Amino acid sequence: MNRREALEIFARHRGDAPVIVGPSFGGRVLFDIDHREATIYNMELGYPTAMCLGLALSLPGERIFALEGDGSMLTGLGVLATVARYRPRNLVVVVLDNGVYATTGAVPSATGKGADLAAIGRGAGIEKSERVADPAALDRSLARATREDGPFLIVVDLPPDDPAVAAGARAMPFDIVESAIRFRRALEERGLVPTIWAV
Repeated sequence: MNRREALEIFARHRGDAPVIVGPSFGGRVLFDIDHREATIYNMELGYPTAMCLGLALSLPGERIFALEGDGSMLTGLGVLATVARYRPRNLVVVVLDNGVYATTGAVPSATGKGADLAAIGRGAGIEKSERVADPAALDRSLARATREDGPFLIVVDLPPDDPAVAAGARAMPFDIVESAIRFRRALEERGLVPTIWAV
């Protein structure tokens, strides 16, 4: 399973749910496959899951997705303990784990040297934490994550990206600031105003 195949499966299950995507080529690919306005693309390392935790707690009636790379998740590992502490039933964290920092020249990440993010999630207290390695398993995991109470941590094993394919990924026509504005507007148009915005 490659990154595009994984994101095609993710897009089928995500629907119109709010998504925050970490910094990677994954944002470009998701934009190309199935852009939804309630998406923030290219959030800084370590922030997508933390921000989605806040959204999940303030919008308990909405399924919330964090879409991370292994590098971003490794940068923000502490948030997994906080997710386990508060146990938002509507939070789904999906980590696309290719074992490298692809945007910096495919330097191996800690997962490329043996770290297991799913095991770390379980150790932090996220009971529904698992690794998947093929399309059918990912499809089953995401179907479960949209039906059952979470939180969920789904770590998707991927091969390193082909640099030529990654380099040819189409850039998005807006930056993170405009992405965040579009995201907020999309939620407001649906009548969803997180309490954190009122502060």
